[in-house]
Amino acid sequence: MTADVEPIEPIELTIYTSAGPAVAWAGLTDPAIVAEWFADATPVGPVGSPYRLDFGDGSVVEGVIVALEPGRQFAHTWAWVADDAIGPTIVTWTVDGGPDGGSRIDLVHAGWSEAGADVAARDEHRSYWEMYLGELVTLLDAG
Repeated sequence: MTADVEPIEPIELTIYTSAGPAVAWAGLTDPAIVAEWFADATPVGPVGSPYRLDFGDGSVVEGVIVALEPGRQFAHTWAWVADDAIGPTIVTWTVDGGPDGGSRIDLVHAGWSEAGADVAARDEHRSYWEMYLGELVTLLDAG
């Protein structure tokens, strides 16, 4: 009999930008803009479409779009191509109007326990997400 494993809490991060929701959405989905703050990305297609992020150093994430509400939310699976020890997790992005015409962007990266990951892997991803989201706010706020 195996012991019950405590589920690993998702990464939940929120940023605010002075950019309006349409600009914030483009910052998450337009490959040319995503490349400025994050990685080379494929365009966000309909549910079931492949989604790929290439960090340019041999680090590549592949997944599939699993939810899409254009202009507001999309979610994709996340699996490192070079690491088959951890299964896919799920990243969900949500854009909402914020104060003074700006935007609120929420990131949830979940599924750690289901993927066979540990808290250290989750925490490492959290530190990178915090760094990249800081880059995104800087880019969006600069216009």
